Amino acid sequence: MRIIRLETEPGSPLVLRPLLEVDDIHLSFGGVRALDGPGLTVAPGEIVGLIGPNGAGKTSLFNCISGLYAPDSGSIRFAGEELVGMPRHRIARLGIGRTFQNLGLIPRLPVLHNVLAGTYRTTRGGFWATALALPQVARDEERATSDALKLLHSLDLLDVALEPVGTLPFGTQKRVELARALIGEPRLLLVDEPANGLVHSEVMELADTIRRLAGERNMAVLVVEHHMGLVRSICDRVVVLDFGKLLAEGRPREVANDPRVVEAYLGTAA
Repeated sequence: MRIIRLETEPGSPLVLRPLLEVDDIHLSFGGVRALDGPGLTVAPGEIVGLIGPNGAGKTSLFNCISGLYAPDSGSIRFAGEELVGMPRHRIARLGIGRTFQNLGLIPRLPVLHNVLAGTYRTTRGGFWATALALPQVARDEERATSDALKLLHSLDLLDVALEPVGTLPFGTQKRVELARALIGEPRLLLVDEPANGLVHSEVMELADTIRRLAGERNMAVLVVEHHMGLVRSICDRVVVLDFGKLLAEGRPREVANDPRVVEAYLGTAA
């Protein structure tokens, strides 16, 4: 197991046990190798950026962590539990939330109902409990609604709680999707291209929000992003993939100045 050391003061490292440990993941689609052995770790409260050129394998790695893809080999451990081979609903119940590059919201439903859709893993009522309107279902729904309203308030979305989400600006919809991922109180949040489609002011606002929420909840965050301004502003460490392989890892400034990373993004002529 890898130990992460974060410098809090000169000469005083803070030792953190990783919450997520990804080791030597391999994934192929036919003759195309999407992942060729990368590994990474994320500690509680840490924000790690996952970057690389298009086709580097970033989203494929996300999909392996969340159970959408089954890797050919390798290990993915979360809080000591092996995720490879585990059903997606069990992975979610362990405390892993996710947003998607392409929004998966239901446009005609209000913001509040879209957020409540993310409570499926924390409610106890099954089909028959819901059909029979058992008391536990009513209690769960009341608690979930209260939690959702508090979360909407913290994300400045309370004023649009009853508005159909499809009528709202794209930047607001991004925050709604973030709220839906957070309602289940994940210990690890996977954020896929949060800056995609946003103007600069919205990107910086979202960056501040992610950083604040990670600190308030001691939540680990793994973020795939091309917007280097966002990456530099929120990430404690950055992991770089290229052609499915681990290319570089380190603090944002170190990685940005790595000649291998510059070449991967801009080509040898640069």
